[in-house]
Parts: sequence; structure tokens; C-alpha cells
Amino acid sequence: SQTCPVCKRKKKVRTRMYHCHCGYTSHRDIHGAKNILSQALYGSFEPWGQEKIPTYLRPA
Repeated sequence: SQTCPVCKRKKKVRTRMYHCHCGYTSHRDIHGAKNILSQALYGSFEPWGQEKIPTYLRPA
């Protein structure tokens, strides 16, 4: 999903992190899953709590 649950703007994401102009930040897969679940449970996009931002380790 491309919709921000806080300000309801749509934004296409090409990186791993979803950053909105309103300050909302989330990993794009987690963001999409939360939006789909929110739509199914509540019928609209509702904001969830901020999760810990994952760090990626690169092998040497």
C-alpha cells in the first residue's frame, strides 16, 4: 500500500524505507502489511505505533 496512515497521502516508494512528508517512517513491507490489516479490520487506514527501524548487516 502506498497510503500514509497518518496524513492519508499516497507516495510511491522505491527504497526499503517508507518516508512520508508528515514524518511517518516505516519499512515498506511492514508498512504495507499494516495498511492491509488495518483496512481489513477497521475499513480505513489507521496509524500504528512506530516500530524499531531494522539495521542490515552486510557480509565482509
